[in-house]
Amino acid sequence: MQRTKLWTNGPAALVMLGVAGLSGAPVSAAADKADDAGFALEEITVTARKVQETLLNAPLAVTAVTGQALEERDMTDISSLADVAPNVNFSFGGTSSGSGSAAVVYIRGVGQNDFTPVTDPGVGIYIDGVYLGRTIGSVLDVMDFERIEVIRGPQGTLFGRNSIGGAINITTRDPGREFGGRLRVTGGQDRRVNIFGTVDVPLSETFQASFSGLYKSRRGYVDRVLVPGNKKLGDEGVLGGRAKFVWTPSDRLSFKLAVDGERVREQSAPEVATDVTESAPFIFLYNNNVFGNGAPAACAGTSGGPLTNPACANDQYAGAPFKSFETGPSQNDIDQWGVSLITEWQASENLAVKSITAYRDLSANFSRSSDATPFLIFQTTDDYGQNQFTQELQFLGTAFENRLTWVAGAFYMKEHARDIGLIEAVVPSFPRNIGGTTNNDNYAFFGEGTFDVTPAFHLTGGIRYTDETKRFDPVAEIIAVVEAGGDPYVPPGQRKLTFNEVTWRGTAAYDIFANASSYFTVSKGFKSGGFVIRLTQPAANPPTYNPETLIQYEAGLKMKFPDQGVRLNLAAFWSDYKGIQVAANPPGQINTVTANAAKGTIKGFEAELTWIPVPELFIQGALGYQDAKYDRIDPDINVAISLNDDLIRTPKWSLNLGVSYLINLGNYGTLTPRADWVYKSAIQFEPVNDARVAENGYNALNLSMAYEEPNSKWRATFGVNNVTDEKYIIAGDSNGTIGYALVVFARPRNWFLTVDYSF
Repeated sequence: MQRTKLWTNGPAALVMLGVAGLSGAPVSAAADKADDAGFALEEITVTARKVQETLLNAPLAVTAVTGQALEERDMTDISSLADVAPNVNFSFGGTSSGSGSAAVVYIRGVGQNDFTPVTDPGVGIYIDGVYLGRTIGSVLDVMDFERIEVIRGPQGTLFGRNSIGGAINITTRDPGREFGGRLRVTGGQDRRVNIFGTVDVPLSETFQASFSGLYKSRRGYVDRVLVPGNKKLGDEGVLGGRAKFVWTPSDRLSFKLAVDGERVREQSAPEVATDVTESAPFIFLYNNNVFGNGAPAACAGTSGGPLTNPACANDQYAGAPFKSFETGPSQNDIDQWGVSLITEWQASENLAVKSITAYRDLSANFSRSSDATPFLIFQTTDDYGQNQFTQELQFLGTAFENRLTWVAGAFYMKEHARDIGLIEAVVPSFPRNIGGTTNNDNYAFFGEGTFDVTPAFHLTGGIRYTDETKRFDPVAEIIAVVEAGGDPYVPPGQRKLTFNEVTWRGTAAYDIFANASSYFTVSKGFKSGGFVIRLTQPAANPPTYNPETLIQYEAGLKMKFPDQGVRLNLAAFWSDYKGIQVAANPPGQINTVTANAAKGTIKGFEAELTWIPVPELFIQGALGYQDAKYDRIDPDINVAISLNDDLIRTPKWSLNLGVSYLINLGNYGTLTPRADWVYKSAIQFEPVNDARVAENGYNALNLSMAYEEPNSKWRATFGVNNVTDEKYIIAGDSNGTIGYALVVFARPRNWFLTVDYSF
């Protein structure tokens, strides 16, 4: 069986086949053959291993989703992947950010919940092969995506940057060779308006262009009760675009130039308080200023005091799922753009060369009122910026009569970033500036090869060498002291850390029969250490933390039964996780620090099913199970996690199910009702588990009905998301010193109407 394939008919031929089999899109027939319309189990081709191979034969756990599939489910950004792929948790916000554009991604219990530029993501996000270095701005809107591959487990022997937990690999659509395009308009509850348009412009037989634009506007769903004008939290305000040019001067050479940009203007993330602790040190100081030495008894809640005095900071400002009583700054402003050039050259029949050159620039300002009250107890504003240059070079080849398929590459990344946070608080030593600037360099060499020992038995080995240098210049100052001529409490000046590591992967795969394959793989992942950026105590140097590593064992079985319309993928894994980087608040401190806190074990399994029992019925679902625990806590850390704490954002059970049924109306088109159900068991959001910001488990149900006219030019979809109006938490953060416990609830029940037109 031929398992892999280099580029054919020119490098631009890397495509995904069989989108109907994945997304559930009906295979439309001509009007005179309308009775033949139905769903089809098509072949799926992915490039998760940098070569073209079928999903059946790719020996790793990967979920492939088309952009069309996300649109059909009204999934407007990539955070919705958590509702499709098993053992994936994807939300926004992160520790103390206040930004609704900070991606927080965990795969199989591995990720990162902090957004600072000195902390690397645990899951890499790539768009057209370009690594996104920071989590801010990485909750990407779905805009002309061809496909998304969610790859679970350590990735390093094939990807430019280390990704210890997994990778989200996004491929945008190439321009078509004929003039055409589409327009998609959505209206709905909360004054929702989404407009997406794209047009293909063939400039010659060898040169094509496409232009895409996106506009999103939506009112928020959390009332700022005490703010004049009541600008609700959780709103949407996005304007973005992409231009893509493909030049294929010969069938052996192609160039792809892409330019994209996005402007976000929104309120802060829709956080609400579940608790305001009147006995917390910062709250106490506020109460003390009001009530003298009798505080906080005069403002006590649980201890028997009144909860109705409007001058008290206590639980009278908590407990409402969609109401916020804060009056502080609210902002999520992001401007980002990027340009990339992909050059693909088929040097010979057995060798292809690919170059990915890219530059990206990000500027952001976001703020948060952490105290959740109408008083200035604690609030933050971040001035954040980042730019990066990346260069990746890949060589792909075959040898020994195509029995050996190999990939070798080199990667370089240079990054500059800043995060200067202004903290305003009731404590006399505030306001303060904290944060700093970073300058990072990363280079790596990697390679992987697969050898067909027999037509059915395949061995794969891969290795990677990574070298990273991180430089940090801290900003840590009490503003009044510095303005009076005093010194910062942490001396400025660039500090440097260097990390290098060898990681690897080995796989044995066996084709049981034509439509069934199995594999066993062992891989090592690595994520470098860094600096603690939030400095609130005098120190000669910023604290640092070390790298974390993960060795994962995985066994999988993939089967396809075309006659029965069934595709089934199974995987089981066991992970040894060392030096776990935990971002949490030390007892008695306001600042979040990152530390190597523990060693842990994560084990589980995954099942993904596609079933078409009859041509009119499409069923697709996924089941995930994770058993994640700490085995040892580092006794020297100042973060108070325990062996009894669960790993964050790692629900034990996750389940999703989607069902579509095609109703053929003959010459009048088709109707397709659809139901999508998602279940997640309990989720912790604080490393030191806090029931006030934990989700106990939830069910969410979305329903829709789509009409498509016979020529497939028009399509209209009416749907209701969160039909049962389930109130469930998708993010949470608490701090015992400041006295807040804040969560983000999912948007309540809402309806939408979408109209698609293709030309």
